[in-house]
Amino acid sequence: MTMDYDALYKLTHGLYVLGARDGEKFAGSIVDAVMQVANKPWVIAVSCTNSSYTKECITKDKEFSLSVLSKKVAPFVVANFGFQSGRNVNKWEKVDYCVVDRLPYLKDNLATLHCKVLQEVVFESNTMFIAEVLSCANNQDEEALTYNDYRTYFKKDVLKSFEEMKKGGETAMTDNEVKEKDVKEVQKSEKNDGKHWVCTVCEYVYDEDVPFEELPDDWTCPVCGVDKSLFVLK
Repeated sequence: MTMDYDALYKLTHGLYVLGARDGEKFAGSIVDAVMQVANKPWVIAVSCTNSSYTKECITKDKEFSLSVLSKKVAPFVVANFGFQSGRNVNKWEKVDYCVVDRLPYLKDNLATLHCKVLQEVVFESNTMFIAEVLSCANNQDEEALTYNDYRTYFKKDVLKSFEEMKKGGETAMTDNEVKEKDVKEVQKSEKNDGKHWVCTVCEYVYDEDVPFEELPDDWTCPVCGVDKSLFVLK
């Protein structure tokens, strides 16, 4: 049986900022796999990649927050929480947020949920948290941003925002460094006949000095956290 991963993108969900804490430090990431699974009590399921810092924090603390995003959300918010690791940067200091019951929430949201983990189901790539909703608030009547919206029209703005973020944090290269970088780019392109390894989940393009085939087995996508097996040469 064939595996056309584009079929999975038809299972569209919303887009959410998942919040957690590590002591006095906050973590956060973008998730789309969220669904209600019961109403006595109110229970939801949330899936996170195993390599994410937010997932590690939830496993330890057993609680998390959800901020539901609207179609009017700034692309920067998705880039900030989705395309970098909380191990390296404080994502929450870059947005307008509030803290309720020791958990962080975006101030600009459609709704918020405070959840307590009841059970964890661990897969090779992801962990699914089954959690009871302790409290929730309905804050706006705007339309929710879906994962299908993200893939069809919103992603290009998010990627542009992410590139601007990276440029803002980079130091200027000297002329020699620029030339060396250009030579390496040509060499890499010639080696793979102009092709690149691309993540089938988030479409991140691996374009580093170390050949993709020589990366360690436990290497994961720096954007979405999936392992090497979900990259294809294009």
